[in-house]
Amino acid sequence: MESKHPTKINAETNDLGISFSKSKKIEKYFSKNKYKWSKEISIGPVLKNKAIIYTESSRVKDLIQLEEQKILIDIEKKSEIKLLSIDVQILNNQQ
Repeated sequence: MESKHPTKINAETNDLGISFSKSKKIEKYFSKNKYKWSKEISIGPVLKNKAIIYTESSRVKDLIQLEEQKILIDIEKKSEIKLLSIDVQILNNQQ
């Protein structure tokens, strides 16, 4: 029997595995901590403990991948979020 009252939607439990609260904390982290390449990235969602970062530069992608462990440790210290990895994706604006 269905309830006549509306059910509250919990944004943290969704079929895609997107964590909106972690995504906001990661975005806040990158806005406060300025890396040399910070202006060349866009922060995406956190999917199942994996942060998504978008960039147009393969150079920036390589830099982030080289510093990934250092960034993950720093995120854990400052934001109290334990991430497993960072997925850097190249944006294609030529479409």
